[in-house]
Amino acid sequence: MFTASELFDLAIQVEVNGKRFYRYAMGRVKGDSLKNLLGWLADQELLHESVFVEIKERIVRGTKPAPSFSSLTQQALRRAMGRHAFSLDELQIDSIRDEKEILQAALLFEEDTILFFEFIAPFVSDPYASSTLEKIRTEEFNHKQLLMEKISEI
Repeated sequence: MFTASELFDLAIQVEVNGKRFYRYAMGRVKGDSLKNLLGWLADQELLHESVFVEIKERIVRGTKPAPSFSSLTQQALRRAMGRHAFSLDELQIDSIRDEKEILQAALLFEEDTILFFEFIAPFVSDPYASSTLEKIRTEEFNHKQLLMEKISEI
């Protein structure tokens, strides 16, 4: 069973993974334009991570107990998310050969993040947390669009 705090732990981990991936990828590309994009994306993930940490702290500090979601077990979450990567190991980043593959892996990561946020949104009852989650989901969608544009340029 997940609590709201644990759901935000997962959201934090998704952002940490994204940040780590983008920083790793920066060292595997040559062009300044692409390095700048990956660095900016890493900074965005860091910002999202800090927002989710703040939301989690608000939930933990709250006067009423954080809700738990008996219908949302880890197994159910894993089934719902299917093949989607929540760790860098699942992305197999060491096997990436070129810049296009780096961008494609980044695109998959952004798509997985969007899907995860869409999946957990109905379980987030706090209005501030819910609106913030939607704002970040929209930003992740914009990251996806940027990556798709960059892939089409290569």
